[in-house]
Amino acid sequence: MIRAVRASRRGFHNTTFTAGVNLLLADRSIKAGDKDTTNALGKSTLIEIIDYCLGSNAPAGKGLRIEALEGWAFTLELAVGGNDVAVTRSTDEPGFFAIEGPTTGWPVQPAANKEGIIGLDTKKWRSVLGWALFGLSELASETGYKPSVRSLLSYFVRNHAAAYNTPFKHFDNQKTWDIQVHNAFLLGLDWEKAATWQQLKDQKNALVALKQAIKTGAVDGELGSLGELEAERLRLATQLERERSALSNFQVLPQYREIERQANALTTQIHSLLNANIVDKRRLERYRDSVATEDAPSEDLLEALYTEAGIALPGAVVKTLSDARAFNAKIIANRREFIAGEIASLEAAITERDSQIAALTDRRAEYLSALAGQGALEELTQLQELHAATRLKVDELTNRITQLRQMSTKSDTIKVQTVELKRATTLDYEERRALWSQALSLFSDFSEHLYNAPGRLVIDIDDTGYKFDVEIAGSPSEGISKMKIFCYDLMLISFARQRGLGIDFLIHDSTIFDGVDPRQRAHALELAATMSAKFGFQYICCLNTDMLPVNDFSEGFDFESLVRLRLTDTDPSGSLLGFRY
Repeated sequence: MIRAVRASRRGFHNTTFTAGVNLLLADRSIKAGDKDTTNALGKSTLIEIIDYCLGSNAPAGKGLRIEALEGWAFTLELAVGGNDVAVTRSTDEPGFFAIEGPTTGWPVQPAANKEGIIGLDTKKWRSVLGWALFGLSELASETGYKPSVRSLLSYFVRNHAAAYNTPFKHFDNQKTWDIQVHNAFLLGLDWEKAATWQQLKDQKNALVALKQAIKTGAVDGELGSLGELEAERLRLATQLERERSALSNFQVLPQYREIERQANALTTQIHSLLNANIVDKRRLERYRDSVATEDAPSEDLLEALYTEAGIALPGAVVKTLSDARAFNAKIIANRREFIAGEIASLEAAITERDSQIAALTDRRAEYLSALAGQGALEELTQLQELHAATRLKVDELTNRITQLRQMSTKSDTIKVQTVELKRATTLDYEERRALWSQALSLFSDFSEHLYNAPGRLVIDIDDTGYKFDVEIAGSPSEGISKMKIFCYDLMLISFARQRGLGIDFLIHDSTIFDGVDPRQRAHALELAATMSAKFGFQYICCLNTDMLPVNDFSEGFDFESLVRLRLTDTDPSGSLLGFRY
Protein backbone atom coordinates (compact mmCIF):
# COMPACT_ATOMS: atom_id res chain seq x y z
CA MET A 1 0.00 0.00 0.00
CA ILE A 2 1.23 3.50 -0.81
CA ARG A 3 1.68 5.66 2.26
CA ALA A 4 2.98 8.96 0.90
CA VAL A 5 4.71 10.82 -1.93
CA ARG A 6 7.41 13.37 -1.15
CA ALA A 7 10.03 15.39 -3.01
CA SER A 8 13.39 16.93 -2.16
CA ARG A 9 12.47 20.51 -3.06
CA ARG A 10 10.47 23.07 -1.13
CA GLY A 11 7.14 23.99 -2.64
CA PHE A 12 6.24 20.39 -3.49
CA HIS A 13 2.91 19.32 -2.02
CA ASN A 14 3.71 16.18 -0.06
CA THR A 15 0.77 13.82 -0.13
CA THR A 16 -0.32 11.15 2.31
CA PHE A 17 -2.57 8.24 1.35
CA THR A 18 -4.67 5.78 3.30
CA ALA A 19 -6.51 2.56 2.61
CA GLY A 20 -9.64 2.78 0.47
CA VAL A 21 -10.40 5.61 -1.95
CA ASN A 22 -7.97 8.54 -2.16
CA LEU A 23 -8.93 11.55 -4.27
CA LEU A 24 -6.54 14.16 -5.60
CA LEU A 25 -8.54 17.19 -6.77
CA ALA A 26 -7.57 20.09 -8.99
CA ASP A 27 -9.68 23.09 -7.97
CA ARG A 28 -10.53 26.02 -10.15
CA SER A 29 -10.37 29.14 -8.04
CA ILE A 30 -12.98 31.89 -8.12
CA LYS A 31 -10.33 34.36 -9.23
CA ALA A 32 -9.07 32.18 -12.05
CA GLY A 33 -9.32 33.73 -15.48
CA ASP A 34 -10.47 32.22 -18.73
CA LYS A 35 -6.89 31.37 -19.67
CA ASP A 36 -6.11 29.61 -16.40
CA THR A 37 -6.33 25.84 -16.44
CA THR A 38 -6.49 22.92 -14.06
CA ASN A 39 -4.83 20.67 -16.61
CA ALA A 40 -1.29 21.66 -15.63
CA LEU A 41 -1.54 21.51 -11.85
CA GLY A 42 0.18 18.16 -11.42
CA LYS A 43 -2.51 15.47 -11.25
CA SER A 44 -0.85 13.38 -13.91
CA THR A 45 2.56 14.31 -12.55
CA LEU A 46 1.70 12.71 -9.21
CA ILE A 47 0.88 9.43 -10.98
CA GLU A 48 4.07 9.75 -12.99
CA ILE A 49 6.10 10.23 -9.78
CA ILE A 50 4.58 7.10 -8.24
CA ASP A 51 5.30 5.13 -11.41
CA TYR A 52 8.82 6.60 -11.56
CA CYS A 53 9.57 5.34 -8.05
CA LEU A 54 8.13 1.96 -9.02
CA GLY A 55 10.87 1.54 -11.61
CA SER A 56 9.36 2.86 -14.84
CA ASN A 57 11.64 3.58 -17.79
CA ALA A 58 13.20 7.02 -17.58
CA PRO A 59 14.65 8.22 -20.91
CA ALA A 60 16.50 11.51 -20.80
CA GLY A 61 14.50 14.55 -21.85
CA LYS A 62 11.12 12.92 -21.19
CA GLY A 63 8.74 12.56 -18.28
CA LEU A 64 10.37 13.75 -15.06
CA ARG A 65 13.84 13.83 -16.59
CA ILE A 66 13.58 17.28 -18.10
CA GLU A 67 15.69 20.36 -17.58
CA ALA A 68 13.14 22.01 -15.25
CA LEU A 69 13.40 19.09 -12.81
CA GLU A 70 17.15 18.65 -12.75
CA GLY A 71 18.36 18.03 -9.21
CA TRP A 72 14.98 16.80 -7.99
CA ALA A 73 14.49 13.56 -6.08
CA PHE A 74 11.14 11.92 -5.41
CA THR A 75 10.29 9.60 -2.55
CA LEU A 76 7.56 7.00 -2.41
CA GLU A 77 6.61 5.50 0.94
CA LEU A 78 4.93 2.10 0.60
CA ALA A 79 4.72 -1.41 1.99
CA VAL A 80 6.88 -3.96 0.14
CA GLY A 81 6.92 -7.57 1.21
CA GLY A 82 5.55 -6.76 4.67
CA ASN A 83 8.02 -3.92 5.28
CA ASP A 84 7.24 -0.20 5.23
CA VAL A 85 10.02 1.48 3.27
CA ALA A 86 10.79 4.79 1.61
CA VAL A 87 12.14 4.58 -1.93
CA THR A 88 13.89 7.61 -3.42
CA ARG A 89 14.82 8.08 -7.06
CA SER A 90 16.49 11.22 -8.34
CA THR A 91 16.22 12.66 -11.81
CA ASP A 92 20.00 12.99 -12.01
CA GLU A 93 20.68 9.33 -11.19
CA PRO A 94 17.63 7.38 -12.36
CA GLY A 95 19.39 4.02 -12.25
CA PHE A 96 19.61 3.94 -8.44
CA PHE A 97 16.84 3.61 -5.85
CA ALA A 98 17.74 4.64 -2.32
CA ILE A 99 16.00 2.42 0.24
CA GLU A 100 15.17 3.45 3.80
CA GLY A 101 13.53 1.03 6.22
CA PRO A 102 13.63 -2.67 7.02
CA THR A 103 14.01 -5.16 4.16
CA THR A 104 13.59 -8.40 6.09
CA GLY A 105 12.77 -11.34 3.84
CA TRP A 106 13.49 -9.58 0.57
CA PRO A 107 15.08 -11.89 -2.03
CA VAL A 108 17.57 -9.14 -2.86
CA GLN A 109 19.10 -7.00 -0.14
CA PRO A 110 20.06 -3.33 -0.68
CA ALA A 111 23.73 -2.36 -0.66
CA ALA A 112 25.66 0.90 -0.42
CA ASN A 113 26.59 2.75 -3.59
CA LYS A 114 29.84 4.70 -4.07
CA GLU A 115 28.38 7.58 -2.02
CA GLY A 116 27.53 5.20 0.81
CA ILE A 117 23.75 5.38 0.23
CA ILE A 118 21.87 2.12 0.74
CA GLY A 119 19.76 1.08 -2.20
CA LEU A 120 19.23 -1.06 -5.31
CA ASP A 121 19.77 -0.64 -9.01
CA THR A 122 16.80 -0.69 -11.40
CA LYS A 123 16.97 -4.40 -12.21
CA LYS A 124 17.16 -5.48 -8.57
CA TRP A 125 14.43 -3.06 -7.46
CA ARG A 126 12.12 -4.40 -10.14
CA SER A 127 13.00 -7.92 -9.01
CA VAL A 128 11.93 -7.08 -5.45
CA LEU A 129 8.68 -5.50 -6.68
CA GLY A 130 7.92 -8.51 -8.90
CA TRP A 131 8.40 -10.84 -5.95
CA ALA A 132 6.43 -8.69 -3.48
CA LEU A 133 3.52 -7.61 -5.68
CA PHE A 134 3.00 -10.56 -8.05
CA GLY A 135 4.97 -13.46 -6.69
CA LEU A 136 7.37 -13.39 -9.64
CA SER A 137 10.68 -15.16 -9.31
CA GLU A 138 12.66 -17.15 -11.85
CA LEU A 139 9.89 -17.91 -14.33
CA ALA A 140 9.93 -21.06 -16.40
CA SER A 141 9.90 -19.60 -19.90
CA GLU A 142 13.27 -19.84 -21.64
CA THR A 143 12.50 -16.87 -23.87
CA GLY A 144 11.67 -13.27 -23.12
CA TYR A 145 7.96 -14.07 -23.38
CA LYS A 146 7.15 -14.02 -19.69
CA PRO A 147 5.45 -11.64 -17.27
CA SER A 148 7.45 -8.59 -16.26
CA VAL A 149 6.67 -6.57 -13.17
CA ARG A 150 6.67 -3.33 -15.15
CA SER A 151 4.12 -4.52 -17.68
CA LEU A 152 1.92 -5.97 -14.92
CA LEU A 153 2.12 -2.74 -12.89
CA SER A 154 1.00 -0.77 -15.94
CA TYR A 155 -2.47 -2.32 -15.58
CA PHE A 156 -2.69 -0.97 -12.03
CA VAL A 157 -0.97 2.38 -12.63
CA ARG A 158 -2.23 3.61 -16.00
CA ASN A 159 0.28 6.37 -16.55
CA HIS A 160 -0.33 7.53 -20.13
CA ALA A 161 -3.29 8.65 -22.21
CA ALA A 162 -2.86 5.63 -24.53
CA ALA A 163 -3.41 3.35 -21.53
CA TYR A 164 -7.07 4.42 -21.47
CA ASN A 165 -7.95 3.25 -24.97
CA THR A 166 -8.62 -0.41 -24.26
CA PRO A 167 -8.67 -2.53 -21.09
CA PHE A 168 -6.10 -5.05 -22.28
CA LYS A 169 -3.35 -2.67 -23.41
CA HIS A 170 -1.36 0.00 -21.63
CA PHE A 171 0.26 1.53 -24.73
CA ASP A 172 -0.73 1.68 -28.38
CA ASN A 173 1.97 -0.51 -29.94
CA GLN A 174 1.91 -3.21 -27.30
CA LYS A 175 2.83 -6.58 -28.82
CA THR A 176 0.22 -9.31 -29.07
CA TRP A 177 2.31 -11.70 -26.97
CA ASP A 178 2.68 -9.01 -24.28
CA ILE A 179 -1.10 -8.57 -24.15
CA GLN A 180 -1.74 -12.30 -24.06
CA VAL A 181 0.93 -13.21 -21.50
CA HIS A 182 0.15 -10.46 -18.99
CA ASN A 183 -3.63 -10.60 -19.20
CA ALA A 184 -3.48 -14.40 -18.96
CA PHE A 185 -1.35 -14.06 -15.82
CA LEU A 186 -3.71 -11.54 -14.25
CA LEU A 187 -6.81 -13.59 -15.11
CA GLY A 188 -5.49 -16.83 -13.63
CA LEU A 189 -4.83 -18.52 -17.00
CA ASP A 190 -1.69 -20.39 -18.00
CA TRP A 191 0.53 -17.58 -19.25
CA GLU A 192 3.15 -20.11 -20.41
CA LYS A 193 0.67 -21.31 -23.02
CA ALA A 194 0.59 -17.74 -24.36
CA ALA A 195 4.40 -17.70 -24.40
CA THR A 196 4.43 -20.95 -26.40
CA TRP A 197 1.95 -19.47 -28.90
CA GLN A 198 4.43 -16.67 -29.55
CA GLN A 199 7.35 -19.06 -29.92
CA LEU A 200 5.43 -20.94 -32.62
CA LYS A 201 4.59 -17.63 -34.29
CA ASP A 202 8.28 -16.72 -34.25
CA GLN A 203 9.19 -20.01 -35.90
CA LYS A 204 6.52 -19.51 -38.54
CA ASN A 205 7.61 -15.92 -39.14
CA ALA A 206 11.22 -17.08 -39.46
CA LEU A 207 10.21 -19.54 -42.19
CA VAL A 208 8.27 -16.83 -44.02
CA ALA A 209 11.22 -14.44 -43.71
CA LEU A 210 13.63 -17.09 -45.05
CA LYS A 211 11.41 -17.78 -48.05
CA GLN A 212 11.13 -14.06 -48.71
CA ALA A 213 14.89 -13.59 -48.38
CA ILE A 214 15.52 -16.36 -50.92
CA LYS A 215 12.86 -14.94 -53.23
CA THR A 216 14.34 -11.42 -53.17
CA GLY A 217 17.92 -12.63 -53.50
CA ALA A 218 19.02 -11.61 -50.02
CA VAL A 219 19.95 -15.27 -49.51
CA ASP A 220 21.58 -17.29 -52.32
CA GLY A 221 19.53 -19.90 -54.10
CA GLU A 222 16.26 -20.33 -55.87
CA LEU A 223 13.09 -21.41 -54.13
CA GLY A 224 11.51 -23.74 -56.66
CA SER A 225 9.33 -26.71 -55.93
CA LEU A 226 10.94 -29.86 -54.58
CA GLY A 227 10.29 -31.61 -57.91
CA GLU A 228 11.94 -28.81 -59.91
CA LEU A 229 14.99 -28.83 -57.68
CA GLU A 230 15.31 -32.63 -57.90
CA ALA A 231 15.15 -32.49 -61.73
CA GLU A 232 17.86 -29.85 -61.83
CA ARG A 233 20.03 -31.85 -59.44
CA LEU A 234 19.70 -34.93 -61.72
CA ARG A 235 20.77 -32.89 -64.76
CA LEU A 236 23.80 -31.53 -62.93
CA ALA A 237 24.68 -34.97 -61.60
CA THR A 238 24.75 -36.32 -65.17
CA GLN A 239 26.95 -33.44 -66.26
CA LEU A 240 29.19 -34.04 -63.27
CA GLU A 241 29.68 -37.70 -64.28
CA ARG A 242 30.59 -36.72 -67.86
CA GLU A 243 33.17 -34.27 -66.57
CA ARG A 244 34.55 -36.86 -64.16
CA SER A 245 34.97 -39.37 -66.99
CA ALA A 246 36.72 -36.80 -69.19
CA LEU A 247 39.12 -35.99 -66.40
CA SER A 248 39.88 -39.65 -65.69
CA ASN A 249 40.85 -40.23 -69.39
CA PHE A 250 42.78 -37.01 -69.79
CA GLN A 251 46.59 -37.24 -70.22
CA VAL A 252 48.93 -34.31 -70.05
CA LEU A 253 51.54 -34.10 -72.89
CA PRO A 254 54.43 -31.87 -71.77
CA GLN A 255 55.33 -30.87 -75.39
CA TYR A 256 51.66 -30.38 -76.26
CA ARG A 257 51.93 -26.71 -77.12
CA GLU A 258 55.07 -27.12 -79.30
CA ILE A 259 53.58 -30.04 -81.21
CA GLU A 260 50.33 -28.11 -81.56
CA ARG A 261 52.29 -25.13 -82.93
CA GLN A 262 54.13 -27.31 -85.47
CA ALA A 263 50.92 -29.01 -86.57
CA ASN A 264 49.32 -25.60 -87.06
CA ALA A 265 52.38 -24.45 -89.10
CA LEU A 266 52.10 -27.54 -91.32
CA THR A 267 48.42 -26.84 -91.81
CA THR A 268 49.27 -23.31 -92.90
CA GLN A 269 51.87 -24.63 -95.42
CA ILE A 270 49.44 -27.21 -96.77
CA HIS A 271 46.79 -24.54 -97.25
CA SER A 272 49.31 -22.32 -99.05
CA LEU A 273 50.34 -25.16 -101.42
CA LEU A 274 46.72 -26.06 -102.09
CA ASN A 275 45.91 -22.44 -102.91
CA ALA A 276 48.91 -22.27 -105.31
CA ASN A 277 47.79 -25.48 -107.03
CA ILE A 278 44.30 -24.10 -107.47
CA VAL A 279 45.71 -21.00 -109.21
CA ASP A 280 48.04 -23.00 -111.44
CA LYS A 281 45.35 -25.51 -112.40
CA ARG A 282 43.14 -22.64 -113.54
CA ARG A 283 46.02 -21.28 -115.74
CA LEU A 284 46.74 -24.80 -117.07
CA GLU A 285 43.10 -25.17 -118.05
CA ARG A 286 43.16 -21.88 -119.96
CA TYR A 287 46.34 -22.84 -121.81
CA ARG A 288 44.92 -26.19 -122.85
CA ASP A 289 41.72 -24.55 -124.09
CA SER A 290 43.79 -22.06 -126.10
CA VAL A 291 45.78 -24.82 -127.79
CA ALA A 292 42.66 -26.74 -128.69
CA THR A 293 40.77 -23.81 -130.25
CA GLU A 294 43.48 -21.73 -131.97
CA ASP A 295 43.95 -22.44 -135.81
CA ALA A 296 46.31 -20.85 -138.42
CA PRO A 297 44.57 -18.53 -140.93
CA SER A 298 43.80 -19.98 -144.48
CA GLU A 299 46.35 -19.07 -147.18
CA ASP A 300 43.68 -17.89 -149.61
CA LEU A 301 41.62 -16.11 -147.09
CA LEU A 302 43.08 -12.69 -147.75
CA GLU A 303 42.84 -13.04 -151.53
CA ALA A 304 39.26 -14.18 -151.29
CA LEU A 305 38.44 -11.10 -149.36
CA TYR A 306 39.93 -8.84 -152.01
CA THR A 307 38.26 -10.75 -154.83
CA GLU A 308 34.90 -10.50 -153.17
CA ALA A 309 35.52 -6.83 -152.89
CA GLY A 310 36.18 -6.64 -156.63
CA ILE A 311 39.69 -5.38 -156.21
CA ALA A 312 42.56 -6.70 -158.31
CA LEU A 313 45.71 -7.22 -156.23
CA PRO A 314 48.88 -5.84 -157.81
CA GLY A 315 51.94 -8.14 -157.97
CA ALA A 316 53.76 -6.30 -155.21
CA VAL A 317 50.93 -6.80 -152.84
CA VAL A 318 50.75 -10.47 -153.67
CA LYS A 319 54.36 -10.80 -152.75
CA THR A 320 53.78 -8.94 -149.48
CA LEU A 321 50.92 -11.22 -148.53
CA SER A 322 53.12 -14.21 -149.06
CA ASP A 323 55.63 -12.77 -146.65
CA ALA A 324 52.86 -12.05 -144.18
CA ARG A 325 51.67 -15.62 -144.35
CA ALA A 326 55.10 -16.91 -143.55
CA PHE A 327 55.50 -14.47 -140.64
CA ASN A 328 52.09 -15.40 -139.18
CA ALA A 329 52.85 -19.09 -139.41
CA LYS A 330 56.06 -18.54 -137.51
CA ILE A 331 54.25 -16.56 -134.81
CA ILE A 332 51.71 -19.33 -134.36
CA ALA A 333 54.39 -21.93 -134.15
CA ASN A 334 56.26 -19.91 -131.55
CA ARG A 335 53.09 -19.42 -129.51
CA ARG A 336 52.30 -23.11 -129.56
CA GLU A 337 55.82 -23.84 -128.46
CA PHE A 338 55.47 -21.27 -125.56
CA ILE A 339 52.13 -22.63 -124.43
CA ALA A 340 53.43 -26.17 -124.48
CA GLY A 341 56.34 -25.08 -122.33
CA GLU A 342 54.03 -23.31 -119.87
CA ILE A 343 51.77 -26.33 -119.67
CA ALA A 344 54.70 -28.57 -118.93
CA SER A 345 55.99 -26.14 -116.30
CA LEU A 346 52.59 -25.83 -114.59
CA GLU A 347 52.07 -29.58 -114.61
CA ALA A 348 55.48 -30.09 -113.05
CA ALA A 349 54.81 -27.43 -110.39
CA ILE A 350 51.44 -28.94 -109.53
CA THR A 351 52.95 -32.40 -109.31
CA GLU A 352 55.70 -31.11 -107.03
CA ARG A 353 53.19 -29.36 -104.77
CA ASP A 354 51.03 -32.48 -104.59
CA SER A 355 54.07 -34.36 -103.47
CA GLN A 356 54.82 -31.72 -100.82
CA ILE A 357 51.18 -31.67 -99.65
CA ALA A 358 51.22 -35.43 -99.22
CA ALA A 359 54.44 -35.28 -97.22
CA LEU A 360 53.24 -32.40 -95.05
CA THR A 361 49.90 -34.11 -94.48
CA ASP A 362 51.69 -37.25 -93.29
CA ARG A 363 53.85 -35.21 -90.91
CA ARG A 364 50.78 -33.34 -89.58
CA ALA A 365 48.96 -36.64 -89.09
CA GLU A 366 51.86 -37.80 -86.94
CA TYR A 367 51.58 -34.66 -84.80
CA LEU A 368 47.81 -34.97 -84.48
CA SER A 369 48.19 -38.61 -83.59
CA ALA A 370 50.58 -37.59 -80.82
CA LEU A 371 48.01 -35.05 -79.52
CA ALA A 372 45.10 -37.51 -79.65
CA GLY A 373 43.83 -38.31 -76.13
CA GLN A 374 46.28 -35.91 -74.55
CA GLY A 375 46.20 -32.22 -73.72
CA ALA A 376 48.04 -29.32 -72.19
CA LEU A 377 48.23 -28.81 -68.42
CA GLU A 378 46.14 -25.62 -68.55
CA GLU A 379 43.37 -27.53 -70.31
CA LEU A 380 43.41 -30.08 -67.52
CA THR A 381 43.24 -27.26 -64.99
CA GLN A 382 40.31 -25.72 -66.82
CA LEU A 383 38.50 -29.06 -66.89
CA GLN A 384 39.14 -29.48 -63.17
CA GLU A 385 37.78 -25.99 -62.46
CA LEU A 386 34.64 -26.67 -64.48
CA HIS A 387 34.22 -29.98 -62.68
CA ALA A 388 34.64 -28.30 -59.27
CA ALA A 389 32.10 -25.62 -60.21
CA THR A 390 29.58 -28.27 -61.23
CA ARG A 391 30.20 -30.20 -58.03
CA LEU A 392 29.63 -26.99 -56.02
CA LYS A 393 26.33 -26.43 -57.83
CA VAL A 394 25.27 -30.00 -57.06
CA ASP A 395 26.20 -29.56 -53.40
CA GLU A 396 24.37 -26.25 -53.16
CA LEU A 397 21.33 -27.74 -54.82
CA THR A 398 21.45 -30.72 -52.46
CA ASN A 399 21.58 -28.32 -49.52
CA ARG A 400 18.69 -26.34 -50.97
CA ILE A 401 16.62 -29.51 -51.35
CA THR A 402 17.45 -30.51 -47.78
CA GLN A 403 16.58 -27.01 -46.59
CA LEU A 404 13.28 -27.04 -48.49
CA ARG A 405 12.42 -30.43 -47.04
CA GLN A 406 13.29 -29.19 -43.56
CA MET A 407 11.23 -26.03 -44.11
CA SER A 408 8.30 -28.11 -45.29
CA THR A 409 8.69 -30.49 -42.36
CA LYS A 410 9.06 -27.58 -39.94
CA SER A 411 5.98 -25.89 -41.34
CA ASP A 412 3.99 -29.09 -40.91
CA THR A 413 5.40 -29.52 -37.41
CA ILE A 414 4.35 -25.99 -36.47
CA LYS A 415 0.84 -26.70 -37.71
CA VAL A 416 0.67 -29.88 -35.66
CA GLN A 417 2.12 -28.14 -32.59
CA THR A 418 -0.35 -25.28 -33.00
CA VAL A 419 -3.28 -27.70 -33.07
CA GLU A 420 -1.89 -29.55 -30.06
CA LEU A 421 -1.26 -26.28 -28.20
CA LYS A 422 -4.81 -25.13 -28.87
CA ARG A 423 -6.12 -28.45 -27.54
CA ALA A 424 -3.88 -28.28 -24.45
CA THR A 425 -4.80 -24.63 -23.84
CA THR A 426 -8.49 -25.43 -24.08
CA LEU A 427 -8.06 -28.32 -21.65
CA ASP A 428 -6.12 -26.13 -19.22
CA TYR A 429 -8.78 -23.42 -19.62
CA GLU A 430 -11.45 -25.88 -18.49
CA GLU A 431 -9.34 -27.10 -15.59
CA ARG A 432 -8.91 -23.51 -14.37
CA ARG A 433 -12.58 -22.61 -14.78
CA ALA A 434 -13.15 -22.27 -11.04
CA LEU A 435 -10.40 -19.61 -10.91
CA TRP A 436 -10.96 -17.45 -13.98
CA SER A 437 -14.75 -17.59 -13.61
CA GLN A 438 -14.28 -15.50 -10.46
CA ALA A 439 -12.77 -12.75 -12.60
CA LEU A 440 -15.66 -12.95 -15.07
CA SER A 441 -18.20 -12.79 -12.24
CA LEU A 442 -16.53 -9.74 -10.73
CA PHE A 443 -16.56 -7.91 -14.06
CA SER A 444 -20.20 -8.79 -14.60
CA ASP A 445 -21.12 -7.56 -11.11
CA PHE A 446 -19.20 -4.31 -11.46
CA SER A 447 -20.65 -3.45 -14.88
CA GLU A 448 -24.17 -4.25 -13.64
CA HIS A 449 -23.61 -1.95 -10.66
CA LEU A 450 -22.85 0.91 -13.05
CA TYR A 451 -25.44 0.27 -15.77
CA ASN A 452 -28.09 -2.02 -14.27
CA ALA A 453 -27.20 -4.62 -16.89
CA PRO A 454 -24.34 -7.12 -16.53
CA GLY A 455 -21.46 -6.77 -18.96
CA ARG A 456 -19.31 -9.62 -20.12
CA LEU A 457 -15.61 -10.33 -19.94
CA VAL A 458 -14.94 -12.73 -22.80
CA ILE A 459 -11.98 -15.13 -22.99
CA ASP A 460 -11.62 -17.04 -26.27
CA ILE A 461 -8.96 -19.36 -27.67
CA ASP A 462 -8.27 -19.49 -31.39
CA ASP A 463 -5.37 -20.47 -33.66
CA THR A 464 -3.35 -17.44 -32.51
CA GLY A 465 -3.81 -17.85 -28.76
CA TYR A 466 -5.92 -16.13 -26.12
CA LYS A 467 -8.41 -13.50 -27.22
CA PHE A 468 -9.90 -11.04 -24.73
CA ASP A 469 -12.86 -8.71 -25.00
CA VAL A 470 -15.31 -6.85 -22.79
CA GLU A 471 -18.89 -6.03 -23.61
CA ILE A 472 -21.19 -3.52 -21.93
CA ALA A 473 -24.48 -2.35 -23.42
CA GLY A 474 -24.01 0.93 -25.28
CA SER A 475 -20.31 0.30 -25.92
CA PRO A 476 -19.88 2.78 -28.83
CA SER A 477 -20.00 5.79 -26.49
CA GLU A 478 -16.74 7.16 -25.12
CA GLY A 479 -18.00 7.10 -21.56
CA ILE A 480 -18.96 3.44 -21.63
CA SER A 481 -15.63 2.58 -23.29
CA LYS A 482 -13.86 4.22 -20.35
CA MET A 483 -16.06 2.35 -17.90
CA LYS A 484 -15.04 -0.92 -19.52
CA ILE A 485 -11.49 -0.09 -18.48
CA PHE A 486 -12.64 0.96 -15.00
CA CYS A 487 -14.56 -2.28 -14.45
CA TYR A 488 -11.72 -4.36 -15.84
CA ASP A 489 -9.09 -2.68 -13.65
CA LEU A 490 -11.32 -2.85 -10.57
CA MET A 491 -11.83 -6.53 -11.33
CA LEU A 492 -8.04 -7.05 -11.69
CA ILE A 493 -7.19 -5.54 -8.30
CA SER A 494 -10.08 -7.31 -6.57
CA PHE A 495 -9.19 -10.62 -8.21
CA ALA A 496 -5.52 -10.16 -7.35
CA ARG A 497 -6.44 -9.68 -3.68
CA GLN A 498 -8.66 -12.76 -3.81
CA ARG A 499 -5.74 -14.77 -5.15
CA GLY A 500 -3.42 -13.47 -2.44
CA LEU A 501 -1.14 -11.39 -4.63
CA GLY A 502 0.76 -8.56 -2.98
CA ILE A 503 -0.47 -5.79 -5.27
CA ASP A 504 -2.89 -3.63 -3.24
CA PHE A 505 -3.25 -0.34 -5.11
CA LEU A 506 -5.01 0.86 -8.26
CA ILE A 507 -4.36 4.33 -9.71
CA HIS A 508 -6.34 6.22 -12.35
CA ASP A 509 -5.98 9.63 -13.91
CA SER A 510 -9.01 11.82 -14.63
CA THR A 511 -8.97 10.40 -18.18
CA ILE A 512 -10.82 7.36 -16.85
CA PHE A 513 -13.95 9.50 -16.46
CA ASP A 514 -13.78 11.42 -19.77
CA GLY A 515 -17.23 11.39 -21.38
CA VAL A 516 -18.74 9.42 -18.49
CA ASP A 517 -22.18 10.40 -17.23
CA PRO A 518 -21.98 11.97 -13.73
CA ARG A 519 -24.22 9.25 -12.34
CA GLN A 520 -21.82 6.56 -13.51
CA ARG A 521 -18.89 8.53 -12.08
CA ALA A 522 -20.63 8.58 -8.72
CA HIS A 523 -21.47 4.87 -8.94
CA ALA A 524 -17.86 4.08 -9.92
CA LEU A 525 -16.30 5.95 -7.00
CA GLU A 526 -18.78 4.42 -4.55
CA LEU A 527 -18.09 0.97 -6.03
CA ALA A 528 -14.35 1.52 -5.66
CA ALA A 529 -14.87 2.48 -2.00
CA THR A 530 -16.94 -0.64 -1.35
CA MET A 531 -14.58 -3.05 -3.13
CA SER A 532 -11.42 -1.53 -1.64
CA ALA A 533 -12.88 -2.05 1.83
CA LYS A 534 -14.00 -5.58 0.94
CA PHE A 535 -10.77 -6.77 -0.65
CA GLY A 536 -8.29 -4.57 1.22
CA PHE A 537 -6.77 -2.39 -1.48
CA GLN A 538 -6.23 1.26 -2.17
CA TYR A 539 -7.76 3.30 -4.99
CA ILE A 540 -6.10 6.58 -5.97
CA CYS A 541 -7.89 8.78 -8.47
CA CYS A 542 -7.01 12.24 -9.79
CA LEU A 543 -9.92 14.46 -10.81
CA ASN A 544 -10.73 18.02 -11.71
CA THR A 545 -13.19 19.38 -9.20
CA ASP A 546 -15.79 20.02 -11.90
CA MET A 547 -15.74 16.30 -12.73
CA LEU A 548 -16.67 15.35 -9.18
CA PRO A 549 -20.36 14.23 -9.26
CA VAL A 550 -21.23 15.90 -5.96
CA ASN A 551 -24.99 15.82 -6.52
CA ASP A 552 -25.07 12.21 -7.69
CA PHE A 553 -23.43 10.47 -4.76
CA SER A 554 -25.63 8.32 -2.59
CA GLU A 555 -26.85 9.84 0.62
CA GLY A 556 -24.28 9.37 3.33
CA PHE A 557 -21.34 8.97 0.97
CA ASP A 558 -18.76 11.37 2.40
CA PHE A 559 -16.51 12.12 -0.54
CA GLU A 560 -14.82 14.99 1.30
CA SER A 561 -13.23 12.52 3.68
CA LEU A 562 -11.59 10.85 0.70
CA VAL A 563 -9.79 13.96 -0.55
CA ARG A 564 -6.06 13.76 0.21
CA LEU A 565 -4.86 16.81 -1.71
CA ARG A 566 -6.33 19.83 -3.43
CA LEU A 567 -4.39 21.67 -6.09
CA THR A 568 -5.43 25.09 -7.28
CA ASP A 569 -4.81 27.39 -10.20
CA THR A 570 -4.76 30.53 -8.04
CA ASP A 571 -1.01 30.87 -8.58
CA PRO A 572 1.90 28.54 -9.47
CA SER A 573 2.41 27.60 -5.83
CA GLY A 574 -0.96 25.84 -5.92
CA SER A 575 0.39 23.22 -8.35
CA LEU A 576 1.88 19.93 -7.16
CA LEU A 577 5.49 20.97 -7.73
CA GLY A 578 4.99 24.49 -6.43
CA PHE A 579 5.80 25.98 -9.84
CA ARG A 580 4.80 25.55 -13.44
CA TYR A 581 7.06 24.80 -16.36
